[in-house]
Amino acid sequence: MGKNLRRKCMLGGVILVLLFIVVAYAYFRVYTKTPEYAVKQVESAIETHDKTKFYRYVNMDSVLDLSYDAFVAALIEAQNPEESEAKAAIEDFVHMMKAPLISSFKMATDHYIETGTWEQSADDEKNKKNPSMNVEQILEKTGLQETTFRGIDTVEVDDATGTAVAHVQVFQQEADNTFVFDVKLERQDSGDWQIVEITNFQAFVSFVVAARQEKLKVYADTTEKIQSIHNTAMLRAQDHFMQTLSDGSLGNEETRMALKKLMEETILPDWQQRKSELEAVDVPAAAQSLQHLRLKICDLHIDYAEGYAAWLEDKKAETIREAERQLKQARTLEQEERFLARRISGQK
Repeated sequence: MGKNLRRKCMLGGVILVLLFIVVAYAYFRVYTKTPEYAVKQVESAIETHDKTKFYRYVNMDSVLDLSYDAFVAALIEAQNPEESEAKAAIEDFVHMMKAPLISSFKMATDHYIETGTWEQSADDEKNKKNPSMNVEQILEKTGLQETTFRGIDTVEVDDATGTAVAHVQVFQQEADNTFVFDVKLERQDSGDWQIVEITNFQAFVSFVVAARQEKLKVYADTTEKIQSIHNTAMLRAQDHFMQTLSDGSLGNEETRMALKKLMEETILPDWQQRKSELEAVDVPAAAQSLQHLRLKICDLHIDYAEGYAAWLEDKKAETIREAERQLKQARTLEQEERFLARRISGQK
């Protein structure tokens, strides 16, 4: 190898080393001291369950303290109190519980980073002793449990104040849409950036609440139509039932068989169809109790129709007693169903 070639090779090697040094410097001294890097490290810390890294880039005390007023307002909005007195009572309670609420949320955050889930174990003594501080309920109301990180949109840096705002995109499952958090960061003496506040948290909860209310409206409107159609069919069937009885008597075999046919071919299939249609409806969390009640009522009417039809043939006292017990229970639950339906309609 000629002397000139060796010099060129050495020079090329030196240039590569210098480029590596420049790139490494840019990464370790520049990029690692940016807000973008801090946000990405938070994501990485959650994925790797690294609490030390997480708290290096997130000041949870500051996030919770600075965001608390918005947090309280968001909780009250999620509760959706109808009366001003109820709203004031909730607000007073949540403000009074600030310290234990923040403490509980920090413990829940530790649990989430360590395990990747917000769900607490059954033997969590703190949750047992402080049911009012169950953070899972708070997370459910605010929509955070169904929210996943998507990426950083943009970052705005104010060098004069040493602050930045990272616009972080998340996907909220209930809303089936994205939302952009405005995450405030501050430059530390070490040069690292720390998240200190989520400035639009209340807007996020409003976004979730609006999506929930829309789903609740769709559920209420859809099921109201189903109920109305089948209630009308049952009124016609009831008229037919009474007309058949008035034209004959239960002691008459022809009358009994006509009523049995009505039960088996009209009333029973209609309740089965009603249940099937209700089961096909998408049910939001706020309507789960109402949905469960409606399906139970369908089951009771189905059992009654089958039992009454069986009695018309076997004429056993225990058969009709059991059928009437099912009907009585259905009538009782229908009163509760109407109350819940009115309440749900008021929340649409």
